Amino acid sequence: MSDIIQLGGDSIRDTVDARDRYELLRRAQADAKHSYGGSMKFELRGDAEYLIRRPYSSSTRKSFGRRSPETEAKLDAFLTGKARVEEQINSLRTQLEDRAPVLRARGLGRVPLLTARVIRKLDDLGWLGTSLIVLGTNALFAYEAKAAVRIESGLLATGDVDVLFDARRRLVMSGDTNERGLIGALQKVDRSFQKAGGRTYTAANRDGYMVDLIEPQDHGRIMREGQARLSDDPDDLVATTTDSSRWLLNAPKFEAIAFDERGLPVRIVTLDPRVFALQKQWIVENDPTRDPAKRIRDEKQAKLVARIATHHLGMKFDDTVLSGLPRSFRDLADKLTAGGEDTSADW
Repeated sequence: MSDIIQLGGDSIRDTVDARDRYELLRRAQADAKHSYGGSMKFELRGDAEYLIRRPYSSSTRKSFGRRSPETEAKLDAFLTGKARVEEQINSLRTQLEDRAPVLRARGLGRVPLLTARVIRKLDDLGWLGTSLIVLGTNALFAYEAKAAVRIESGLLATGDVDVLFDARRRLVMSGDTNERGLIGALQKVDRSFQKAGGRTYTAANRDGYMVDLIEPQDHGRIMREGQARLSDDPDDLVATTTDSSRWLLNAPKFEAIAFDERGLPVRIVTLDPRVFALQKQWIVENDPTRDPAKRIRDEKQAKLVARIATHHLGMKFDDTVLSGLPRSFRDLADKLTAGGEDTSADW
C-alpha cells in the first residue's frame, strides 16, 4: 500500500469549502480586532461629553470631539459595524462547526487536538509566520493538506511541536500572555505547561507533551542580543541551536490550512517542503549521533516530502527561491529525486 493516498473528489470539495469559509472567518476576525476592537463611547470630561475610542489591546485613547450629531453618527456607525462583524463571525463559526463532523467522518481531521490548540494560540497572538514557524513532523500536516493527499499515519506520529524562532524580529507582546512570552502563551492553552527540568528550550505538560524552541546558529541577530527568548520573564523558554537549522531563516516559507481531529481548521506556517526534505536528508548524512531509528524515519520523511513537492505540488528543486541555501545543501536533492516514480493511489 502506498504511503501517499490521493484524496477523492468529495473530500477535496469539502475541504475547499471549509477552507474558503475559514479564510472569510480570519478576515472577519482581523476586521473585528483592528477596526472594531476595543470600545467607543461618550465619556464625561469636565462639563461636556466627548466621544472616546479605546483600541483593542492598547492603552492609548483617541477623542473625536464633543457630543454632536456628527459624533453621534460616528458612534452609531461604529456600533453597527461591530455588531455586523460579530454576527458574521458567529455565523461562519457555526458553519465550520456544522461541517466538522463530515470532514472527520472522511478521515480529514488529522492534526492532534493539543497540537492544533498550540498552533492556533501562536497564530492568534500574531507570532505564527512572523517570528515563529512550525518545524518537524507536524509540517507534514500542512504538506498533505495543500497537496490534497493523505500520508500514511506512521510517518506522522509525534508527541511534540518544534518551533523555529526568528530572533531578528521584536515581538509585539500583548496582555493575553501577561508578558511571559512563549511559556505564558502555552499556559493559556494548558496550565500544566512548565519548563522541562534542565532543558531550558523545552516546555512540557503533565502528559509529557513537549514544545521545543529552536534558533538557527550564526544567523546574525538584528534586534536582539543575548539569549534568544520571547520575553524577559526568567521562566520563559530559551531557544537552543541545531546544526541542521542554521540556514532555515532565509528559506522560503509554506502555509496551508489543515484540520484537527475534530474537523476544525488550523493554519500552519512551516518550511517549504523542499527545504524540509533537504534538511532531513542532511541530518541523515551528517549527524552521527542521531538515534538509528530516528535516522530511518528521517530518510523516509525526506523522500516522501520530496515526492509530494515534485509530483503533487509541481515544485522543482532547482528553483531560484532555494538559492539562499548552501550549494552543498541543495545538492542533496539528487538523492531525493533519483527515480521517484509516483506510486500514489486513489482514495
